[in-house]
Amino acid sequence: MATLNDSTDEAKTLVQMEQMLSSLREEYRKVQNSLIECEQKYETLQASVDFDELPEKSFARRLVMNTRELFESEIFSDLTVMLDGHEVPCHRYVLAARSDCWNFSAMANMTALNFDNISYNIGYILLKWIYTDEVDHRLDEVMLIELMQVAKRFKLSQLIERCERLLIACVDEKNCIELYKHAYELNAPRLMESAASKIYSFRNEMSPDRFDILPGVLLHELLESKFKYPLHEAILLQRKDAVDLCLADKGPKLCNRLNELMNVHGDCPLALALASRQEATCRTLIDHGADVDAKSRNGDTLLLYFLKKQDYWACEFLLQHAARLDCIDPVGGGNLLHVLAACKAESATDKEILNTLIQRFLSSGISAINSTDSHLNTPLHLSIIHDNMALFNGLMKIQQLDLEILNREGLPALWYALAKNDAEFQYASALVSRGANFNAIRPRSGDTLLNLCVIDGLLEAAIYLIKKGASVDVPNAKGETALYLASSSGLDQLVQILLNSGANPNVQTKENRDTPLHVAIRRIYTHVIDSLLGEKAGSNGCRRVPLLFEIYNSNDDSALSLAISLGFYSVADKLIDFGADVNAKMPDGRSLLLRFISNGTVEGALYLIKKGCCPTAVESNSPAPLFLAIEHGVTSVVSALCQCGADLAAKNANGDSPLWYALCSNHESIADILVEHGADVDCWSTGPNGCMQTMLHRAIDENDERIACYLIKNKCDVNAIRKEGPCGSGHSEAVEKQTPLHMAATWGLLDVVSALIAYGASINAQDSEGKTPLHLAVINQHLAITERLLQSHHIDLNMPDKAGLTPFAWAVQGKADQICVAILKRNPQVALQVDSAGYNVLHNAIKKQDFELFLFLLSVRVDVNVRTQDSERLSPLHIACRVGNDLIIRNLLCAGSRINDTTSSKQTALHIAAQNDKALVCSILLENQIDATALDNEGNNALHVAVQYGSMECIQTLLTESNINPFLTNSKGYGILHLLGLFGKENAASILVSIMCIIPDYPIEMPDPDGNTLLLFAFMNENYLLCREAIRAGACVGVCNRHFVSIFNYPMPSPKLLFRILDQLDHEPKWAEGDSCSECKVKFGITTRKHHCRHCGRLLCTKCSEHFLPILKYDIPKPVRVCNVCYDVLTSGVSQN
Repeated sequence: MATLNDSTDEAKTLVQMEQMLSSLREEYRKVQNSLIECEQKYETLQASVDFDELPEKSFARRLVMNTRELFESEIFSDLTVMLDGHEVPCHRYVLAARSDCWNFSAMANMTALNFDNISYNIGYILLKWIYTDEVDHRLDEVMLIELMQVAKRFKLSQLIERCERLLIACVDEKNCIELYKHAYELNAPRLMESAASKIYSFRNEMSPDRFDILPGVLLHELLESKFKYPLHEAILLQRKDAVDLCLADKGPKLCNRLNELMNVHGDCPLALALASRQEATCRTLIDHGADVDAKSRNGDTLLLYFLKKQDYWACEFLLQHAARLDCIDPVGGGNLLHVLAACKAESATDKEILNTLIQRFLSSGISAINSTDSHLNTPLHLSIIHDNMALFNGLMKIQQLDLEILNREGLPALWYALAKNDAEFQYASALVSRGANFNAIRPRSGDTLLNLCVIDGLLEAAIYLIKKGASVDVPNAKGETALYLASSSGLDQLVQILLNSGANPNVQTKENRDTPLHVAIRRIYTHVIDSLLGEKAGSNGCRRVPLLFEIYNSNDDSALSLAISLGFYSVADKLIDFGADVNAKMPDGRSLLLRFISNGTVEGALYLIKKGCCPTAVESNSPAPLFLAIEHGVTSVVSALCQCGADLAAKNANGDSPLWYALCSNHESIADILVEHGADVDCWSTGPNGCMQTMLHRAIDENDERIACYLIKNKCDVNAIRKEGPCGSGHSEAVEKQTPLHMAATWGLLDVVSALIAYGASINAQDSEGKTPLHLAVINQHLAITERLLQSHHIDLNMPDKAGLTPFAWAVQGKADQICVAILKRNPQVALQVDSAGYNVLHNAIKKQDFELFLFLLSVRVDVNVRTQDSERLSPLHIACRVGNDLIIRNLLCAGSRINDTTSSKQTALHIAAQNDKALVCSILLENQIDATALDNEGNNALHVAVQYGSMECIQTLLTESNINPFLTNSKGYGILHLLGLFGKENAASILVSIMCIIPDYPIEMPDPDGNTLLLFAFMNENYLLCREAIRAGACVGVCNRHFVSIFNYPMPSPKLLFRILDQLDHEPKWAEGDSCSECKVKFGITTRKHHCRHCGRLLCTKCSEHFLPILKYDIPKPVRVCNVCYDVLTSGVSQN
């Protein structure tokens, strides 16, 4: 039952644990040593407590320190210790302080002390401890035990305790038993406890012989103190003396101890003794009341347990001591007969014991004969399974034996007898002769015994049952009969026997709906197939059940379709010869031909066609065989169908012809076959919005170049135009009048365009908008197609569309540079054509600053002086000056552009550059000697235009780099300052500063024909900054024009601008001149004197300048005459006014 060592740890785990324990021991030693040192310090401090002085200077402390120094010293020595031939100087007072054995009275007259029977090493360690209170914690257990024995001799309790602590740290699995014994002898309870605990921990790793050193009493004491089951342990250690001591207790505890269970195996003391064959111990246990029918934790009695282990010595011992036979196996659920059925006996003695058990049990009661175990096996089942003929014969003699009991697998005893498959069928014959049912059915699967024999390949057993009259057509839960199972296993001999016995070959299985013929074909059992297709009349005059060929399984396979699918054509030939139909319909209504084409079974389809299958049969909801063959790309099948008369003009559900379908499926080899057999390559059909189109139109419209090229190469109509449908549908597509070449050029299909040109398509055909294929190629910027069209000698480059644009114009408009290059290489003169705006390609290239196209046009020597055909009549140079591209301008001048050409308004390139503030362009033109004095229709030179449009950089360039007249007035009498005041923008003030810096003496008050000055125009346009800069430049604030208008009386929504100008005056302005008051218009004379406002400089009468104020910002501290407006400004400020 239990083994001496029931530990299951692996060696690696044990090594790791030992290493860990070794580390823990070392740490324990260190802790013990630290504890000892702490105790020493504590004792010293406790002895030297003196609150008046430090512990280090106390008397006790100094006494201890001096004693340490006296070890092995001759100083003050009054005693010599004789130690194993050595003399060690010692001191009486030190020895007396350690033990009463050495008190002063005992050693009063001693001068020498002999340590008998003590080795030098141990004696030296002893004396060192006496003086220094130190013991080396690295001493091994042998020296510590010897030291401890010496300490006990001299009554050194402190040293004994110290050694005991150090030994506790040394306890391990290897020395714990020895240390336990020494601890007992030395009366070291703590060491004894530690060793006992270690023994308990490592008990399972210790062999029994290691405990031989312990006396029985000491071992019994150890077992009683540490182990829960001391009796069990004593038996395991095979110590009869300890067992007797454990049984010495006569109280109620003994009864419990005799039968209590020990470990997870449920071992009782008697079981342990029987397992190790300790016969004397077994008898002692029984004599003390041990139960021979005791049960283990799992419920096995001792007899049942040892019978399972086939320990017949233990069984015989238990039988001799009247063990009970009516026990039940708690694990298997059977009785002793079930266990006996599996027992084997080799020796004669064991066989005798087994026979005795069988006879005793069979005679004990009939009710147990038919009992079942947990697997519902009866003893009859198990006797057959384990080939226990003795038990089987004994059971068969009992009339009450039930032969039809099924076990948990649903099998009777007869099945196991048949499974023996022995030649004589001894077990089976005995059971059948007793009336066993040979048609028994297994409930779980529904298989009869005949079915099970076929499944397990028990051919002889199956034939045995058939001869005994077993039913041959009983299906199992899956619908499989014995004939089906025999056919699936290739048992042709058994198939023949079953058929001759009347087995039905047409029975189908439930799940796959297979017949025996199906499964025989699938598994290539030709002999079985031959047997199934054999003669109708069997041997011995038996009639077979007719074989049906039109039975379909769950995959809709008949026997014929299955044979063809698997490539068993020889089998298919046999089936056809025996009546299978090649045109038979499957359950879904399809023919076998469609089935094989859709499955990709090419050889099967060809086989059916060869065997006369109809290729034109129309089937509902199924495509024609030709379309299906095309869909799956089976060329050989398509060829065979064409040869058999398939309709090549038929349409599928989508209205596609076979040729189109083949091309769309990327099967050109099939398409070749169809064309070869007369398929129409145009095949007009319905197109977008119901129009009529050819397959070529459709291929191009779907961007399928491969199909289009194929149709072109096979002589389709390359100039066909879409037509209206039967009811006028598709009108918009029809009126477009686009040929296939138009469509290909639009969609960018280069290969199609090349093929169309090569096969004679009209290259200059125009659609409804007048566009040729070249127009469409250029518009869609298909360079490769354009180049291919230009290669044609018949291409017309000057043909305009209804919008008047040639292909070159469209190329320029679309900025298709490479296309332009291609067209110009073909014909350079097309560049002179103008668009609806009057611009030619050069004008547009400059306008769009397309430098590459511009350089290309120069390279082909385009006329650089051609004017635009519009009202402005601009030359290329004018346009370049307008956009301000200096590179284009320099190249135009180098190419011969006339620099002084004027526009329709007489403006030169300099005018245009100044107008658009292109200072760099102005410099370039001036460098190239342009006439800077040229005037336009309004008499403006370039400087006038620059000032008018606020082109500051151009103004600076013109004033510094040219000989232009800055004082010139235009036809309206305006100079540059007048124009600045009239048209000045945000930078007008900066322009004025720039002009005055370049021409310091420029007349700032130059009047126009109406007497208006720069200041007046700037004020009228509310340009404050320009007004401020004009005043700073010396303009008179109070000046009036010929209509007596000044900045003081010019109508304004608010006087704020005037006040702001006056407030910003920082020095006394120039005085105005005249013959009348600028405020009230009174003429000056004898009675009316002239005055000037000292703040603004206006000419005023006395009445209009009656205020006097000091003007501190002018450094005028005395009151001076000011006008009413200035008075308000100076007294109230700008913000209030």
